[in-house]
Amino acid sequence: MNYILPALQRYDWGSYTFIQNFLNLEDAGTIAEAWYSAHPKSPSLVNGKCFNRVIAEDPEYWLGKKDGELPYLLKILAARESLSIQVHPSKKQAEAGFDRENAQGIPLDAPNRNYRDRNHKPEMMLALTQFHALCGIREYNEIARIFAYFALGSFFESFAGFAQNPNAERFALLYREILSREPLTGLAEHIDKLSEKELWQDELSWCKKLLKLYPRDNSILSPLFLNLICLRPNEAIFLEAGIVHAYLEGSGIEIMASGDNVLRAGLSPKHIDVEELLLVMRNEPYQAHIITGETKDGKLLNYPVPVDDFRLSLLQLSSRYTLSALPGARILLNLAGDCQITHQTETLKLKKGEAVIIPSAQQDLYLEGKAVLVMASSRL
Repeated sequence: MNYILPALQRYDWGSYTFIQNFLNLEDAGTIAEAWYSAHPKSPSLVNGKCFNRVIAEDPEYWLGKKDGELPYLLKILAARESLSIQVHPSKKQAEAGFDRENAQGIPLDAPNRNYRDRNHKPEMMLALTQFHALCGIREYNEIARIFAYFALGSFFESFAGFAQNPNAERFALLYREILSREPLTGLAEHIDKLSEKELWQDELSWCKKLLKLYPRDNSILSPLFLNLICLRPNEAIFLEAGIVHAYLEGSGIEIMASGDNVLRAGLSPKHIDVEELLLVMRNEPYQAHIITGETKDGKLLNYPVPVDDFRLSLLQLSSRYTLSALPGARILLNLAGDCQITHQTETLKLKKGEAVIIPSAQQDLYLEGKAVLVMASSRL
């Protein structure tokens, strides 16, 4: 067992306080994410060395196999403002896209590059605070009603056809207009003047918040055609390939496959490839299932996902507890309280904000104390 120190990410949308307080950092500035991973872009530190290099020196010890990489990336995410609207490709799409862009000679660090590796990027968000997000396309009929209710139809040439026959083909035409990089004349002023009416008040409120941040981006309308959800602490959502989504505000634990393929769809100055986005996104209504976790012993809460790259669990520790064996490396992050972890004759103390990496070679673990811990692991 070893302590693992996170790599901090300082994006503009990050929080001024959440991660700073959690990690007991002073004068740290804006921090958006804390990464616990071996991702080569920004690896964590183990014994003062980059974790990806530590694994490469002895993959059998850490991963339980002769070669490979840690298949997941665990994060603390703290969003003061919204992140970009985005979609992640499937593994098959990522492999094809990566090979295609390599053949085209597009450098890996080029701003117009869509695929930076051959991996997919399914992810799960576990809320630590109230957490607001957009996830999946609304029912087409509801989108038509909302746009009509707020008198938005005149801004889009394709809206009349969509309202008459709301379907996937006509929504794609409408979405293509929204994705235009040129701001629609008068749209921002129209949204700003709208009063919060009886229906869809929360959605309009979020449109107005986004308008202040992105006054020239048509994607400020996203809360009107994507599902607006609010997670309570310890609730989670899983995001599979092709689902249009955006995190709006709040803090949580995010875990994902260790990939870096993001197709953006607005609320960002970065590259947007409209044609590739429309090919990859799931152009059909989708309602995210809120996951509350499953437990067999009343202490370890598992959040099931349909992928093998990662699994996430929450442990409410109040007495001695035995962690059963799992394949691969595990990360334990202490969210609250104090505890100690023992393997044979080795014991590590874990305070709030500290994390430990447990190699595949160490399986029989005993925990004692009063704490709340999140555990990341994998089926690979």
